[in-house]
Amino acid sequence: TGVADSLAFNDEKGDPSLIRDWGGGHTELDFAPRYRMMGMPFLWFGGTSPKKLPNYVAAMREAYGEDVANDRMMDGPPHAIIFPNLFLAELNITYFYPVSTNEVVQYYTPMLLKGAPEINARAIRQTEGAMGPGSFLLPEDACMAERNQLGLEAQYPEWLDLRRGMGREHVDAASGLLSSVVSDETTNRAFWRHYLSVMSEAA
Repeated sequence: TGVADSLAFNDEKGDPSLIRDWGGGHTELDFAPRYRMMGMPFLWFGGTSPKKLPNYVAAMREAYGEDVANDRMMDGPPHAIIFPNLFLAELNITYFYPVSTNEVVQYYTPMLLKGAPEINARAIRQTEGAMGPGSFLLPEDACMAERNQLGLEAQYPEWLDLRRGMGREHVDAASGLLSSVVSDETTNRAFWRHYLSVMSEAA
């Protein structure tokens, strides 16, 4: 579809996804508006069909009622950074462990749900495909992190520019939080603004 193709190629026009500054360095990438616009449940879970998760779907509807369950299966779990070093990436949990001033170790694990073997089996397979050494996601992310580190070390001229979207930030009426479109740097600015505040405090 036109919408799906546009979003697949990262065209922000027409993408209602939001990023939010929760305060305290905590931030969120909210893809739920995109998933709702596309009208398909489990897009956050690789777009799998609900027919492949019959027990999970039935359990959700029994626990929450059909309407709420359908909303949750459409919206998916959070995509958020909890300051300073916890990343909730939908069904993956990442923990950043600093080992020096310029090096961190990242621990990844799929989040498994009690009593949901259909979800868990797929979550493990997706984590292997995204996070392993021959995967499609982690090597690219690691490459970008290394480039950012080189940019920080260069210092001058400044290589890292986090100004993107400063003119589009607004207080979201529904949440009361500083928000912007998903391609902006609101989340990075929020993280580093709080980092500076914490590191500037007297010991």
